[in-house]
Formats: sequence, C-alpha cells, structure tokens
Amino acid sequence: MDKMIPKTIQAYEYVKSGLKTGKWLFGDELLVMDISKEMNFSRRPVIDALKKLEMERFVEIIPQTGCRVVNCTKEQMVNHFQIGMCLEGLAAGLAARRREDTEVQELIAINESLKSIITTTPFSYEHYFAENRKLHEAILRMARSEELLQFTKSMWDLNDFYLVNSFQFKTHLAQSISEHDVIIAKIKNKDEKGARFAMEEHIIEFAGLFNDR
Repeated sequence: MDKMIPKTIQAYEYVKSGLKTGKWLFGDELLVMDISKEMNFSRRPVIDALKKLEMERFVEIIPQTGCRVVNCTKEQMVNHFQIGMCLEGLAAGLAARRREDTEVQELIAINESLKSIITTTPFSYEHYFAENRKLHEAILRMARSEELLQFTKSMWDLNDFYLVNSFQFKTHLAQSISEHDVIIAKIKNKDEKGARFAMEEHIIEFAGLFNDR
C-alpha cells in the first residue's frame, strides 16, 4: 500500500475494485472486520470508505446490521444505460464531425487489443474494462467537449459494476467488439448520424443483458 495515500482512499479503491471485478456481487455481505484484516487497517478507514461507496450507490449500510452490496433492479440498471446511451451517442456523432485521421487509427488499435483480451484465458474483467474505457474515452475526447467527457466518465464505474453482475455479459463480448468496428467505421467516414445511432445501439444492447434478473 502507498503510505502517501490516505487509508480511507486506499480502502475505497480496494473495495470498489472488488465490486467491479466480481469479488463481491449483488446482495453479498461486506464484513468490515474481514476487509480490515485483508488490508491490515483499523476499522475506521474501511467504515469511511463504505460510507463513500454508499453515496455512490454501490453498497447499502444497514444500521445495527452491517453492510451489503446493493441489489439493483432491472429497471434501475436499464435507466442507467439509457442515460449513457444518450451521452455516448452524442459523443460519437460529434467525434465523427471533429475527428482527425490519427485518432481513428488509435481507435482501431485499441479495438484490436480488446479482441485479444477476450480470447485470453483466464479472462480478466479488470483488463477488459480498462481497455474498453480507453476506447470510449478516446471517442469522447474526439468530441472536443470537456463537459460531456467528465459527465459521461462519472457513470463508468457503475457501468462496470452492473455488467459484472450480469450472467450474460461474457457471452456478449465478441458482439460488443464487432459493434465497436461499426462505430469506428462510421466515425472514420465522418457519418455523424450513423456514428450516433451505432453508439446508441451499442450502449442500449447492454441494457438487454439484465433480462436474467
């Protein structure tokens, strides 16, 4: 652990990472004592970290009982991705209008990396989500809107958290990357409407992964 980083922040990042990689799933109990032992921390920074995660809608603290991972409804998750659909669709359209040739090549390279990641055994949620973010962030930067970039990025941790709780997520990976190819082609061709529609279809497909709930 980096001693320069406050323990509460370290505990926050540790638990959030576990939530985004499937260490703890919807409804699981989070035991402060166990997390404290794993990190060799006192209880206080872990408790403070869980309070922060509760504010961000990852966990629920139940007075006199303890802390559990939230158990989101299908409707909550679909609503979340519908908002993301609007934001990222707008970004893709703007990217098609404003992009540079070198930026398109960057998108192609990142998507090729994703194709390699999904065929690697064992599959790493952490590696996949990190590379997938690189692609979506690159598109957002091509849109040349800092407000759109920051607002959209603020949703991504919950994106990953919800997806890791879907039984269908892993079976959707190859299709998702093929959808990236379509989005990239639309951006390359400066097809603003096509890029926006392709991205909206890509994001809303994830909402369909929660039919198993």
